[in-house]
Amino acid sequence: MKYNLYRKTWILGVIIIFVLAGIAIPNLSGNIKRSADFESVKTSTRSVCEMGSNMEYSHTVFVEVATSQNCEPCHSWNQNIYNTYISGDHDFEYVEMIEFDHAGLVLNDKAHDWANNYSISAYPTSILDGDYQRIVGNHPDQLPGDLKTCGFRSVADISADMTVSWFGNATIDVSINIQNNEGTHYNGYIRACITEIISRYDTYYGDNYHFGFLDYVFHKEISINPWGTYTDSTIWNGNEHSDNHGNDFGDITPDNIKIIMGVFNNNNDYVDETATAQIIPNNPPNIPSNPDPWNGATDIAIDADLSWKGGDPDGNLVTYDVYFGTNSPPLPVVVNQSGTVYDPGILALNTTYYWKIVAWDNHGASAEGPIWQFTTSSEPMIKTNITRPIERSFYFENTRLFSLPRNTIIVGFIDIIIDIVASEGLKKVEFYINGRLKHIVIEEPYEYRWRTWLPLWKHTIDVVAYDLNNNTASDEITVWKLF
Repeated sequence: MKYNLYRKTWILGVIIIFVLAGIAIPNLSGNIKRSADFESVKTSTRSVCEMGSNMEYSHTVFVEVATSQNCEPCHSWNQNIYNTYISGDHDFEYVEMIEFDHAGLVLNDKAHDWANNYSISAYPTSILDGDYQRIVGNHPDQLPGDLKTCGFRSVADISADMTVSWFGNATIDVSINIQNNEGTHYNGYIRACITEIISRYDTYYGDNYHFGFLDYVFHKEISINPWGTYTDSTIWNGNEHSDNHGNDFGDITPDNIKIIMGVFNNNNDYVDETATAQIIPNNPPNIPSNPDPWNGATDIAIDADLSWKGGDPDGNLVTYDVYFGTNSPPLPVVVNQSGTVYDPGILALNTTYYWKIVAWDNHGASAEGPIWQFTTSSEPMIKTNITRPIERSFYFENTRLFSLPRNTIIVGFIDIIIDIVASEGLKKVEFYINGRLKHIVIEEPYEYRWRTWLPLWKHTIDVVAYDLNNNTASDEITVWKLF
């Protein structure tokens, strides 16, 4: 009988705590009904997109065009292949391998070597997918059919992607990832071409080439295990590479560069996949704005925090340097903080402070805000607030376990902790439980351990702080306490 009475009392106590906390009482019968598994009927955007593209070409076709600045038909072919490309009717990428200059001299040794490898004897000549198809001359009507012939053929199941980052001063970082999606070993080679979207080189009649070749960023053999992945990266600096006129590529701009890579199969020297990457120019962070306190503000509390609006137009990670002090310009006090709030501590009364923020993104770009200023209040200040326990929380033996939708519940002892600001100095702090003085503190730490055994009931905690001039500040919280 005693056991059953104890068990019923314990269950009743638990139910009361749940009711006070505003928590729904769980189903104790075990008959919990699971929700429907909606995940099984979801269709990813990627899958939908792949269905549309895979119903057409088996891969992105790779076209390399042997061309020359002193070739009249090359001028027309440059425009014709570009028009086909921008139409979007065919999935292909292309590179203009500009071999000769206007005088008929070799312009680019690597383009010249490539042309010799394919025994190019007439210009323009377009090599589709590593010579699976070849178009000699300016024949725009032949291009769509040859693209389809290449695009519909069977290829090894290879996927490839690239990323490219701009380091400034004509320097880029290129990373590649090639996945073998088959259970057999893959042997091949890659050519990843650095091209200018609008080329520095012009055609016979003075139009700019499109996707004009500058250099290889990768030109190498690869080997990938079954179901394996090949990764590589390199840094390319345009100042270190040049054409046969002796002009280096240190003047490239990030918005005009495109990397185009073909993955070639060693079994037939044909292309199985094509990948591209472009540099997205980095914008500096937003100029710090919306200061709080606002510029020129007066009568600011001596415990005020500084805050501002930041961010980055590209969504990059941003950190902030904080400059703060009583002199203008202020000196740095914090660097590389991630948040947009700074706590300067307790400030002096009736004092003017200066501050500014410098924002940095993870690419090294920065934005400096203006110098702001504010003046603190001249009136003495005392303020206190209870920091433990906090409202709508469940505590067990001095530890906060979780939040509650309503009420604060304490099981066992708890340390009542307060935060105090007193511009004139602190004299003492009094702790009250249900209106009765329980403890007095005259120095830090300002806290009181409440461990009296009590039945589950509602109680009021009050704290009163006195400064040296007997000015007071108080705070209060209502809690439910058990044991």
